[in-house]
Amino acid sequence: MRNLILKALALTLIGLSTLLPSLNAAKGNLLYKDQVAVIMYHHIDDDAKSAGTITTQLFHDQLTLLKSKGYQFITLKQFKAYMAGASVPNNAVLVTFDDGYESFYVNAYPILKSMRIPAVNFVITGDLENPLASYVPSMSRDEIIEMTSDTNFIDAQCHTNNFHYTLPDGSPALLGRFVTNGHKETDEEYKNRVVSDTETCVSKLNELYSEPVDSYAYPYGFFDKTAVSYVMQGGIKYAFTVVPEMATRQVDLMQIPRINAGNIAVSPEVLHNSILRRIVAPVAPGTELKLGETMSQLGGQAQLAHDKVSIQYQKISWTGTVNSTQLTSPDGRTLTLEKPITLKSSQLYIQLKDLEKVIGSQIVYNPTVQSYSVRQTPAAK
Repeated sequence: MRNLILKALALTLIGLSTLLPSLNAAKGNLLYKDQVAVIMYHHIDDDAKSAGTITTQLFHDQLTLLKSKGYQFITLKQFKAYMAGASVPNNAVLVTFDDGYESFYVNAYPILKSMRIPAVNFVITGDLENPLASYVPSMSRDEIIEMTSDTNFIDAQCHTNNFHYTLPDGSPALLGRFVTNGHKETDEEYKNRVVSDTETCVSKLNELYSEPVDSYAYPYGFFDKTAVSYVMQGGIKYAFTVVPEMATRQVDLMQIPRINAGNIAVSPEVLHNSILRRIVAPVAPGTELKLGETMSQLGGQAQLAHDKVSIQYQKISWTGTVNSTQLTSPDGRTLTLEKPITLKSSQLYIQLKDLEKVIGSQIVYNPTVQSYSVRQTPAAK
């Protein structure tokens, strides 16, 4: 019995010695937590040449390198749960595709399936009627059904039913106003058009698989508040942009950022570094920041002349005095800070929450480059 116990202990120690290096390696691969890098692709093809096309080899190499660096790929369902408050794996990545091209089924899906990597494709459902008729062939209903039924990690969501084009005036169909026989559509007609298109897209995809169809990618990345409200009325709860940032719970569910990975210039290392540059570290709202240094990082400036403080950011300009909570703009508007701007060892200090109020934007901190930046707001056309 004693020999058996000793043997069991020896095997346990051997097992632990084997396990510990892998645990240390996993721990060492922590790049970020409680946020998601949503990466974006369009077309995977070895012959086509365009800004939104990469080869199958590059696609495979990107995913391989991300896996080797410790990134963990999640499903759309996991992503939505995270946005609602659930935990998410460290170094989380969500892979997305736009346009519903057949190249996803032919070239990307086999790679994703073999590597067990989830992905979501935002489909232009109007192309389902004649998928091979479009300039770039699109996926068929049968292909979508096959992928979503054969796996539990491939999703199909909306990229409009028939709004992926621009109007004669150059505006995207989602945002512009139709003109028919000299008649410009009314606000009510526009609303009905957007709601109807969205509902049609949702309905067509609901026929193909059982998961909820409630996610949307804006055509060309363009949208405005009015379009967003009508897309939501059409059944959408999550919408993805082309703003290259990390997705955190602080972002608007209808303005989820994505990092572009689908360009020939984005090598595996470039993609890895692109994600690293966008990692967001939590900063308490009450954190005191060096005003001059932070404004320089944000692309603005702060100056001190005697006791007078001046802050400039893009077209925004404020002046005030040290140890005061009051700021004044050139047009006479006033702004009251929560805490006064202070001067310590020749450095001006301001509370993070107050500086966000001053420049009118959310500020995030990137630990990789050790600097602050303004969270981008998607441009509405």
